[in-house]
Amino acid sequence: MNASSQEPICLRIPGEAQYLFLVRTVVTALAYDAGLPELEVDKIEVAVDEACTNVLDHAYRNMHPKPPIDLEIRLETGCFVVDVIDYGAPFDFSRYSPPRFPDHWLDGQTRGVGLYLIHQCMEEVAYEKLGPSKNRLRLTKRWTRSASPEPLGVCS
Repeated sequence: MNASSQEPICLRIPGEAQYLFLVRTVVTALAYDAGLPELEVDKIEVAVDEACTNVLDHAYRNMHPKPPIDLEIRLETGCFVVDVIDYGAPFDFSRYSPPRFPDHWLDGQTRGVGLYLIHQCMEEVAYEKLGPSKNRLRLTKRWTRSASPEPLGVCS
């Protein structure tokens, strides 16, 4: 994904956990191609994987068959943006409260840190309900480099 690209990369995977490796592979390759440093690429990979896992575990929990997950990956000036779009139950973002550490672990809780990790890895995290059963989690990673690419188009 470089400045000569005209369209963002759009990826649709089946709503099954065994396809998350594909998401990690594509997102990681595109982030490296965009020129992000290794540490920032790793953070993006963790955040996108957690976002997709949350979709499978929560938004699609009681759905059979599970709908797909769509990703739209694009460069904007100084930003690497990943939209994770799902077709499941909406999430009440206003009710989220981050876990308290180390109490979270000491209380025996081993789950419930995905959104916390996403926020730690990305500069911006924005959730939007797009319709009765369509949601978008926008993950934005900012970075500075000497020549930022031109903004890319939007997925149709």
